Amino acid sequence: MNPISPALQALADELELGPAGPVLDTLRALYREVDLEVERQSSGLELPCRAGCDACCRESVFLSAPEFLLVASHLAASWSKSELTALLDQMSALADRFADELELLESILPGAERDEVAARVKFDCPFLSDSRCRIYSVRELNARTFGSSWDATRHEAYGCELTHARLRVLGPEVGPKLAGAREMRARLTNTLPNTARVHVYPWWFTRYRALVERLAA
Repeated sequence: MNPISPALQALADELELGPAGPVLDTLRALYREVDLEVERQSSGLELPCRAGCDACCRESVFLSAPEFLLVASHLAASWSKSELTALLDQMSALADRFADELELLESILPGAERDEVAARVKFDCPFLSDSRCRIYSVRELNARTFGSSWDATRHEAYGCELTHARLRVLGPEVGPKLAGAREMRARLTNTLPNTARVHVYPWWFTRYRALVERLAA
């Protein structure tokens, strides 16, 4: 693993995460567990969530502070300064475009009203390139489970209509056997600090732009 730079630690401090190294190591380990569980439970089902499908990259994707820190760490290690600046400009433009919705998401408690506001925040993810994710190895938990897991609270797949259609073909008994989306989210919140607040990528990158810019300095 790359050493933790002062700039990355400064971002971790601002995110109230403490020492960055242990947080990133713990999150990577959790992601490995989740990936194995999702793959094991969905193997052989031919669900549409696979390389080349980018349906979930055009939705409201929410992530927490530790997940954002891991993405920032990846960008610092593998993106050029010009690439990072261009990304930040794209994120800022999206934040301006959805300024009203992002402000509402700051104040509305989780529930149907917040879900309705979140559903209005739709855009092509700036990390998407030729239907592939440029940060796939460090993508957030929701992206790892979307399309291949089950929401027991809503009694439906956690995924887009493509996943729902495939499960209707497979039969009603198949979906509940998938990995539990909410259970894996609970595993994240019970393992890492400061995961209560979740927000979309443009919010994170705009709010912490100055610190992210320092990563490529």
